[in-house]
Amino acid sequence: MAIDFFLSMHHYAPHAFPALAVWHDVNVLGRRYAVPHIEPMPKADIVLHGWYPVGQYNRDAPATGLRDFDAEQWNRYLHPERPSRYARTTGGEQTVYFEEASQFEVDAQSACEFVTCSFDTAFMLETQNRDAIESARFWLNEGIVKLPVGMAQRYQDMAKRGQYFSRLAQRLNLTPHELDAHLVANCISEGEHQARVRRDAPQLDLFAVAA
Repeated sequence: MAIDFFLSMHHYAPHAFPALAVWHDVNVLGRRYAVPHIEPMPKADIVLHGWYPVGQYNRDAPATGLRDFDAEQWNRYLHPERPSRYARTTGGEQTVYFEEASQFEVDAQSACEFVTCSFDTAFMLETQNRDAIESARFWLNEGIVKLPVGMAQRYQDMAKRGQYFSRLAQRLNLTPHELDAHLVANCISEGEHQARVRRDAPQLDLFAVAA
């Protein structure tokens, strides 16, 4: 569940419950994957190609991150005992309901109940038509995953970044490889980045493109 949560916020995740779907393929459906032979490679330096303008992660595609509009409507009926239908980050952004713990935490009992009682093949196939970010929201809203105290804004920023680039690829009809090439081809230089920061801060938001 922890792996699935983090993969769900990455823009390369193909659909909701990306890690759990693979687990179900192997452990329930008995599928097997060929293990590729990988030659050891020397450690390569990370090259900074430049900066890609994203606005407030809304420049070319909308991104709401961990906010779940459906959960806000349904929580009053499904979880009437809660003090609120949603939550807010330390930065004031409205998100899906979440609970906190001293560190990132997965409720093992609730997770096991979900996998064994709810996540069957029909569920897996249906959720493969949903955006990846939806499973990250699900884990939080159901209290299966808990965020570290005071860290919600950082996770919201991660979620918006992943969702933004996922939607950008969808809008431009790009494969992951094509998206990488698009970001490199359209990024701005370090000098232009610094000029924009001096001119537009704090409204400016840019994403470092590295590979």
